[in-house]
Amino acid sequence: MSAQSARRGAQKRPDIFQMLQSAIMSMDFALVGIVATMLLLGLFMVFSASFATVGTKYFLAQAKWVAVGSAVCAFVALIPYDLWRKLAIPVMAFTVLILIAVLIFGAESEFGGKRTFTGARFQPSELAKLGVTIYVAAWVAARGRRVGTFKEGFIPFAVIIGLVAGLIILEQSVSVTMIVLAIGLTIYFVGGGMFKQLLALVAVGTPILAFAMWQFGYPLGRIQDWYNVWFDPTKAPQELLELTWLVRSGSGIGTDPGMWQLKASVFGLWSDFLFANIGADFKIWGMLAVIALFFWFGYRAVGIALNAPTRFGSLLAVGLTAWILVQAGIHIAASLTLIPATGQPLPFMSYGGSSLVSCMAATGLLLSISRSAREKTPTHAYFAFRWGDWRPRLSRPGGNRRTPGTGRPTAGRSAPGRNPSVRRPNRRPATDKSRRRANTAR
Repeated sequence: MSAQSARRGAQKRPDIFQMLQSAIMSMDFALVGIVATMLLLGLFMVFSASFATVGTKYFLAQAKWVAVGSAVCAFVALIPYDLWRKLAIPVMAFTVLILIAVLIFGAESEFGGKRTFTGARFQPSELAKLGVTIYVAAWVAARGRRVGTFKEGFIPFAVIIGLVAGLIILEQSVSVTMIVLAIGLTIYFVGGGMFKQLLALVAVGTPILAFAMWQFGYPLGRIQDWYNVWFDPTKAPQELLELTWLVRSGSGIGTDPGMWQLKASVFGLWSDFLFANIGADFKIWGMLAVIALFFWFGYRAVGIALNAPTRFGSLLAVGLTAWILVQAGIHIAASLTLIPATGQPLPFMSYGGSSLVSCMAATGLLLSISRSAREKTPTHAYFAFRWGDWRPRLSRPGGNRRTPGTGRPTAGRSAPGRNPSVRRPNRRPATDKSRRRANTAR
């Protein structure tokens, strides 16, 4: 029996090896390279920003989370992405339950909200970004053309996104609420939602969000501090003034004690304001390089969405792209004091396990979608709009493009079965009469 077992094991090993080899070879190596570059640069920046304050503590912790996030990314990438469509309802139910649990059992933060569980630093709101992306993409894909209707599309979507956003806003996390809303609205609009419906949601949601910010108090305080930085520096917080000076100085990497002291005076430089530390160490060229990395990430991700074999895969990739780019944009703008401080980490780079692991899971989903594409085509971001309803049209899954405003395939890439350049045999049985007509025509 042992000899037979050994032979069976020997027969199975090549199959498993070939499966792993095929999965690795079909990965989007450009996307992997972009994310790997961000992870390595982020490790260096976390060390540079926190060494003067805590030594190598945050650097070692971040290295651990990079290893965990890489394992999560690889695991998710090997799972067929369509499985998440079947698990969309359980994922959403778990997301809602964990958001409710943190409101009941969570530890109160310095601003009064509850964002983490007692004794742990994991933030369920980071998981909510992933859960909302999966569920809304599956829901919009299942609705099809009914998404644009008021009764079967707009009302259910408003209830879904309003429920999750309401639970997160109760945690007093305004920035995460805005990111979740951006994810949901992007998927809904790209999936066929009407532009006037989005305007209605914005018109209803903006006063509610403003009222919540007024009730919490601290968001208005941050807005006032941001205003003072630009228009009344004498009343601005010293921390924000030092943050702006850190970006403007850009003295580069070195051992200047004054620079290390300036970095130590900015709390959260390794997480909430990491982009400012990039500007301090690498000046404007480093900041432009990081922005270019995120643009390249978005370009590859949109290309994956357009080459996805199913509608669910396209919408899922669009939602993941919106998540990463919106969060990166908020962090960069806050680090440059272009907007009030938000506390959002820079994806893949800032210190923090919750954000890093969730972003790596999103990358794994993108790699899974890319690996499942039947046809590997160049990544081109292409959307078409109609002036009537401004409804976007994703290209057909698999990479087929369409003529703007018509929804019809272009001449270069005709729909299957419609290519006039391909001559097809006559399916009707040939008769003597048809043969005589063909000979006469010749």
